[in-house]
Amino acid sequence: MSRRSTTDRSDFNDNASNASSNASRRPTINFQEIMEDLPHHERETGERLRRHLQFFFMNPMEKWKVRHQLPYKLVLQVLKIVFVTMQLILFAEMRMSHVDFLEDTTTVMRHRFLKEWNDDRDALQYPPAEGRYSVYDDQGLSEHLSFLINSYYSIRNDSFASFSYDVVSHPSGNLGAQISFESIPPIEVLIDRISNVTVNNNTYNFDIREVKDTKRLNLTETEVFQIGQSDDAVRDILATRGITFLPEDALKISTVQFKFRLRTIHYSPTAGDQKPECYKISVSIKFDNSRHTGQVHVTLSTVVSYVNVCNGRIIKGVGWSFDTLLIGGTDIFVLILCILSLILCCRALIKAHLLQIKTSDYFENVLKNKITVTDQLDFLNLWYVMIVVNDALIIIGTVAKISIEFQDFDNSLFTLTSIFLGMGALLVYVGVLRYFGFFSQYNILMLTLKRSAPNIMRFMTCAIVLYAGFLIAGWVIIGPYSMKFRTLAESSEALFSLLNGDDMFATFYTINDSNTVIKVFGTVYIYLFVSLFIYVVLSLFIAIIMDAYEVVKDRYSDGLRAIEKRGCLRDFVESNPPPSELGSPTTRSAYAPSNLLNLGRGWQRLE
Repeated sequence: MSRRSTTDRSDFNDNASNASSNASRRPTINFQEIMEDLPHHERETGERLRRHLQFFFMNPMEKWKVRHQLPYKLVLQVLKIVFVTMQLILFAEMRMSHVDFLEDTTTVMRHRFLKEWNDDRDALQYPPAEGRYSVYDDQGLSEHLSFLINSYYSIRNDSFASFSYDVVSHPSGNLGAQISFESIPPIEVLIDRISNVTVNNNTYNFDIREVKDTKRLNLTETEVFQIGQSDDAVRDILATRGITFLPEDALKISTVQFKFRLRTIHYSPTAGDQKPECYKISVSIKFDNSRHTGQVHVTLSTVVSYVNVCNGRIIKGVGWSFDTLLIGGTDIFVLILCILSLILCCRALIKAHLLQIKTSDYFENVLKNKITVTDQLDFLNLWYVMIVVNDALIIIGTVAKISIEFQDFDNSLFTLTSIFLGMGALLVYVGVLRYFGFFSQYNILMLTLKRSAPNIMRFMTCAIVLYAGFLIAGWVIIGPYSMKFRTLAESSEALFSLLNGDDMFATFYTINDSNTVIKVFGTVYIYLFVSLFIYVVLSLFIAIIMDAYEVVKDRYSDGLRAIEKRGCLRDFVESNPPPSELGSPTTRSAYAPSNLLNLGRGWQRLE
C-alpha cells in the first residue's frame, strides 16, 4: 500500500513538473495575432525583423545550410588554435633559455661571492635540508668579507665565463681586453644603522635616529694582496675607510650591503635564432643583523638587465636561418589571423547592437511592449567579447615578441610577453567550446556550468568567510612555530593544499613541538579544518554541481530553450517558426539579405 502511494505521488510530481515545464514554454503574448492587426508596412517590417532575428540566433552550421556561406570566424578560430600553439611552443623554448640564463647567473654569483656555498643550497628542497646561510661571529664575518673582496678582484681570471667589470669603455672597445687595476670600479658599501647606543650603570640608552652611510671601497692592489694573504687584514683596511664591525657595533648596525656591477654575454647555441646579447649584472650581498640575535643572515640577489654595449653576429653562411624564418613567419601569420578575427568579431558585435536598437524601437513603438534587460543582453554575444579580448592580448604579445626577437629590447619585456601570449592562448582554447555547444552531445558541460554558477557564487561567499577565519587563526597562532604558516600567503597555500588532500602529514610534522600547547592546538586545528572542509564544504560544492547536472540532463531532451528562461523576444521569434528545410531555395530566398532589415549603410550582409 505504501509502495503504491509512493508511486502515485511520484507520478503526480512528474506530471506537475511536466505541466510546469510546458507552462514555462507557453508564449506569454500572441505576437502573431498582434501583427495581423497591424498596417501593411508595419507588418512587413515586423516580418523582416522576425526573419532577421531568427537568422541572428542561428548557429554557424544552420547559417551555412541557409546561405551556403563559409563560417569565416569558425575557420579563423581553428587556424588560430594551430598557429598560436606553434607560436607558444617556439616562444617557450626561447623563454626557457633566458630564464635558465638568469638563474644560472645568480647561482654562479652565489658560488663566487659567498664563502662555502654548496650545491645543496642551490636545489629547491622541501623541507629544506639546511638552515639559512648565516654568519655567527666576528671571525666568520671577516672571512666572508675577505672572500668577497678577493672574488671580486679576481672575477676575470678565475671564472669559466665571460665576466667583465662595468666600466664606461673597455680598451680598444674589446670586452675581453685587460684593464688596469686602477680602472676597476669600487665596491659600494651601504650601512643602515641607528645613531648611537650607550651604556650607563647597566642601562642601555638607544638613540634610534636612522643613519644611512654610503662608502666606496677604492682598494689598492697592495691592500687586495694583503686581504688575500690574511683574513684578519680586512678589518684594518676597512677601518681606515670608516667601516668597522666591532662588538660594540652589533646593536647599532641593522644591515650592511655590498653592491657592485659586472657584465657578461649570453649566447645559447641550441637556439638558432638567438643572437649574442650583453647583460649587466647588479649584485647585492646583504648582511642582515636587524634582529640582533647574533645570527647574521647573508643573502645575495642579482638584477640582470640587457645593455647595448656590444653587438653579436652569428656567421652561418648567406641568408637567414630556418629557425629565424619559421619564428618570424609564424609571428606574422598569427598577427594577420588575430587582426582579421578582431575585425570580424567587432563587426558582428556592432551589427548585434544595431539589431538590438531596431528591435527595441519596433517593440516600443509598434508592438507597445518594451523588451526586458535580459532580452537585450541576448544581443550581446559574450563569446565574441572574449574572442576580441584574446585577439587583443595575442596582438600585443606578438608585437612585443617580434620586438624582442629582432630589436634586442630589454629582457624584462619577456615577462609581459609571456603573460599576454599565455592568457590569449588560454582564451582561444576556451572560445572553441562555443562551437562544441552547437552539438547536442557536447553542450552539457557549458549548460551545467551556466546553471550552477549562481548557486556556486552564493556557496563560495559563505565558504570564503569560513576559510578566512581559519586562515587568520592558523597564521597568528601556528605561524611562529611552523614554516608552512610563516606568512599569510604561505598559510593560505598550506590550507589550500590540505583542502585538496596534499601534504597532510608534513603539515602535522612541521609544527614545532617545543611549545606543547601550540602543538596540541595545531593538531586539533588541522583535524578540524580537514574534517570540515573536505567532508562537508567540498562535498556540498560537488553536490551543487551534480544537482545542476541532473537538472540539465533530465531536461536536455526538450532542447536548449527548455532549459533557458524565456522572454517576450524569444516568443516573438518563435511566433512563426522557421522552415524545417533550411537548405531549400525558398528558405534561402526568405533569409536573403534583401529580405532582412537594413541595419545601416555598409552593414547589409549579416553573417
